Amino acid sequence: MQLIELICLGVALGTDAFSVSVAVGMNRINWSLILKLSLVIAVFHVIMPLLGINLAQLLDHFFGHYYFEETIKNITSVIGAGLLIILGTIMIVESRQEREYGDFAFDLSLWGIIILAVSVSIDALSVGFSLGMLNVKILCSCLVLGSIAGLMVLFGLLLGKKIGLVLATKAQIIGGIVLIFLGLHFLFS
Repeated sequence: MQLIELICLGVALGTDAFSVSVAVGMNRINWSLILKLSLVIAVFHVIMPLLGINLAQLLDHFFGHYYFEETIKNITSVIGAGLLIILGTIMIVESRQEREYGDFAFDLSLWGIIILAVSVSIDALSVGFSLGMLNVKILCSCLVLGSIAGLMVLFGLLLGKKIGLVLATKAQIIGGIVLIFLGLHFLFS
């Protein structure tokens, strides 16, 4: 796989992470959290393809054929879409609660960040299945995918932060709606 193909694959994988990060960035998050989210999501965009590659090689070793690709891709898509819908719903419900202006309406604790990272990088698991069958430099390819996703998340969070300053009180509801629509889009596409 050539570098330009890998970059295109990375951008395609990073688009859902970018969209979600715009929605999350609208919650007026600080620089520390922006860097942490970007890094964690980048790491998951490295781990997921590596898991997919290893799982594909394991299944290929045991079964000799590649029967399960479509089934696993469908399952991971449904899980990722479901997580986005749940996260969006939580954002909308929490936005309706009385809070101080500076409080987060979306839980971005360690577990919240991990759930978010898994939901936007789960599609990279299926890509890992495909990469496992191709003659690619596995670690290098996964590092490129993770770097691209991390940069896209960083830019998405910064864009969301700018939009959030303009929309202030409605940002959270809009972010939740965006997540729900993204989840529905991934579920039905």
